[in-house]
Amino acid sequence: MEILNNREIAITFWVIIVASYIGFAKNMKDVRSAFGNIVSILLGRPLVVVFLLMLAYTALMTYLLSECGLWRVDQLKNTIFWFFSVGVPTIYNLEKTKGDKNFYKDSVVGSMKLLAVLQFVVGVYNFPLLAELFLIPIMVMVGCMIPLAEKDPDHQPVRKLLNGIVVAFGLFTVAYTAYMLITDLKEITQEKTFYDFFVPALLTILYVPFVFAMMVYSSYETAFVRLQFMMQDSGLRRLAKLYALVLINFKLGLLKRWSDHIARVEINSHKQLLSTFSHLRKLRKLEESKAEVPETQGWSPYLAKEFLLSEGISTRHYNLQYADQWSASSEMYEIGSGLLSDNIAYYVEGVEGVAKVLKIKLNVNDARHGMQTNERLLVLSAVLIRKSIGIDISDSVKHAIKIGSSHRERHGDKEIVVQKDSWEGHRLGGYDVKVEVIAI
Repeated sequence: MEILNNREIAITFWVIIVASYIGFAKNMKDVRSAFGNIVSILLGRPLVVVFLLMLAYTALMTYLLSECGLWRVDQLKNTIFWFFSVGVPTIYNLEKTKGDKNFYKDSVVGSMKLLAVLQFVVGVYNFPLLAELFLIPIMVMVGCMIPLAEKDPDHQPVRKLLNGIVVAFGLFTVAYTAYMLITDLKEITQEKTFYDFFVPALLTILYVPFVFAMMVYSSYETAFVRLQFMMQDSGLRRLAKLYALVLINFKLGLLKRWSDHIARVEINSHKQLLSTFSHLRKLRKLEESKAEVPETQGWSPYLAKEFLLSEGISTRHYNLQYADQWSASSEMYEIGSGLLSDNIAYYVEGVEGVAKVLKIKLNVNDARHGMQTNERLLVLSAVLIRKSIGIDISDSVKHAIKIGSSHRERHGDKEIVVQKDSWEGHRLGGYDVKVEVIAI
């Protein structure tokens, strides 16, 4: 029985070579020290416990699949590979997984979609061993160089060349696979080959409940750790944990909102604790109703949050920040691919139930890219002004945005403000430009 194919042999060979060089070369002393620090962290009790839980759950999955006739001992290699390439990274990158709203759907559908089948078929047919030994280090170096080339606009010709190499290699691999399918069809029709495809996919699907359980545990642990700093009364903390488990249970988004809210308010009594949960109920009702706001007062924050959705910009929830000040903000969306990319964000600010200020802020980290990024600000500002006031952006506002100058103009009970602030002493001439629509 073949344990490793040519590609796996080649990868193993190069891993051993690199590991031996790092382990014994004199100039790799700092790398060995850093690696030792990483290993000591990984061997810490919390991570070891999580690792053992993953191992136990994977063993349980393989046992259940085996009992159903869907796993055989010749799938041990694929199971080990799946564990370290999918299972472990998914849990250790849990914070990123939490923010992926499509994780569960992608885990199930992605395992069976056409691209996954194509990738598997391509992987069935390996090149001869000498070719694999030659190609693997080259493609690894090309793959590492592409992100470096993307960070500097001056390296765009290099980036195009490297991407061309990747595309050419991909086309050659597909052509080689098509040739092998024609001349050696029996390889792909073996029973073991079908197991090779379905076992990792089934493991991924069965892994989803474990990921969710770990996500729930991690979310509650984070929220409960914050309670240690928010509430001095241990009895009140225990009640807070109990109420959260009963009233919020598996609604992890709501749990995060509650955890963020209690960090902004004072809780010294049972009544104040209960008010944090009633506050959440009130927020959800406001968001569902999207109550109309008189034009003279401002905008419904729950509608204003969506003004730039057509441009791919969405905000987080509209929440109380401090005193009676409320706001919602988007993430920082990067513009360009330089080492210091410029970024842009959208803010909705006001009071409970009423947005008073709609703001787009552009941060330009390198003045050389100012014209390009200002164009993006211009497009977003035009959309915001049209949706918030119902008029087209004026030539004066366009001009102020393009050249980065300050400008102010009034339209009835609304005011449009463009303001540029230079960053004193910034070596690349950085600055920010804000475009605000304000309810006066």
